[in-house]
Amino acid sequence: MKNVRVWFEKQGSVRYISHLDLTRCMSRGLKLSGLPVWYTEGFNPRIYMTYAMPLSLGVCGERECMDIRLTEDRPLDQLAEAINAHLPQDLRVLDATEPVDPFESIQWGVYEIQLETQDPDGLEQQLGALLAREEILVLKHTKKGEKEFDIKPDFSSVQWTRENGGLRLSLRLPCSMNGSTNPALLLDALKRYEGAKPYCSITRKQLLTKDFSELR
Repeated sequence: MKNVRVWFEKQGSVRYISHLDLTRCMSRGLKLSGLPVWYTEGFNPRIYMTYAMPLSLGVCGERECMDIRLTEDRPLDQLAEAINAHLPQDLRVLDATEPVDPFESIQWGVYEIQLETQDPDGLEQQLGALLAREEILVLKHTKKGEKEFDIKPDFSSVQWTRENGGLRLSLRLPCSMNGSTNPALLLDALKRYEGAKPYCSITRKQLLTKDFSELR
């Protein structure tokens, strides 16, 4: 039995499929690839796949990963081509490696938010005013209903540049099995406090461990 970490990107229209549909796509791709993947045991065997911090619906991922198991050795540099031949457009395996860090070690996600607007000067002022507030309260859905949370501490690392008539934001947010912060909350806050509703696209660039090193 060999554990393998499969790195992939989720871009374009595929960002709108659910995690369940992503799992179905990957399972189909692995089945058709002919790779000696290991199936779980029991009444309903399925391909063993575990994912690191599934993406929110609508968010792209540049370097996501899942772990699988092979029952026979295969050259890792041949796995991507074998699986990609059976995946839909915009879902692509980048490479395969031997796992080093457990998924439990993930603590951070690095994100990029592209904001498009006809008034970049105004949007930049609104963003600056929002982040200068002492607290930024947004509504979150919980098991007990909606509740207000202050997201200011989580968004303290936001940096931005002007690009293509809009703003490109870079930020690092909590992202772990103990809880994660959705980058879209910043857009909710912009609308609530500044009345701004720019078109946005969100991409998760990478996952980091506790010491801010890239997941391996």
